[in-house]
Amino acid sequence: MQPDIIFSKKAAWAIPPVKEQITVQPSYDDDFRWIKQRRVKGACWPYRAAREIGWTILSPIDVEIHPVSEIQIGAEHAEEIAHIQHLTGIHYWQRREDIYLGVKPSGWFQLHQFKIGSNWHQMFIPNGEGTFEWRMGWSVQIPDDHLLLFQPLESTDASFVVHPGLLTATGLHRFHSGLGLPIAFEPRQTKLIKRHEPLAKMLVLHKSAMSFREQIIEPAHSVAGEEQ
Repeated sequence: MQPDIIFSKKAAWAIPPVKEQITVQPSYDDDFRWIKQRRVKGACWPYRAAREIGWTILSPIDVEIHPVSEIQIGAEHAEEIAHIQHLTGIHYWQRREDIYLGVKPSGWFQLHQFKIGSNWHQMFIPNGEGTFEWRMGWSVQIPDDHLLLFQPLESTDASFVVHPGLLTATGLHRFHSGLGLPIAFEPRQTKLIKRHEPLAKMLVLHKSAMSFREQIIEPAHSVAGEEQ
C-alpha cells in the first residue's frame, strides 16, 4: 500500500505544499531554416522527474524581508538586557536556549503575528547568525520509517537563502498540534516576497538513506601501475 503524506492546516491563511508539474510548450519552429528550440529542460525525463518529486513550499503572506545585524549575549539576569540595549541600540531581544539574540532591524518581522486559539504568535523567530524560522501554519505527517528533507529551490536569487533541514517522523510530532512547521531562511538583501511565491522544496525519504556507505573501486590499470 502506498504510504500517505498528510498535511494539516493550523490556520485559514496557511498554504500546504504543492506538487510541481512541468509543462513542455509545443515548438513552432518548423518554418525556421536553421534555428530550432526543441532540446528544453522540461523534455528531459531525469530533470522533469527530479523537479516533480516532492512538494514545493509556498509563501503564505506578502512580506518584505530585510537582512539583519545581530549580537549574541549571555546574561545571568534579564535586567541586564536593558543596559546592553542602551549600549548597542538594539531594542529587540529573543531568548534561545541559554543565550539572548539581539536583532536589528526588527520591525519588518515583528509586524507579522498570527492568532492560534486566543493567543497571538510571531510568524518569524530569530534563530542565530542572521537566520530565522518562518512558521508556515501547517504540519505534516509522514510514515514512521521516513525522513523529511528541506532543500533550497533550483532557481533562487542571492537575496533569500533557505537552509537545508532534516526531521524524523518522531521530530514532527511536536508540530501536529502546535503552530505549524517552520522553514529556516536567511535574508541577505531586501526582497518583497508575495503570497503563493515558491520558497523551498520538501522531500520525503526512507530512513535507509541515512545509513548508506560509500565504496570506491579504482580502475584496474591504476592498481597495476602502483604495483610496478
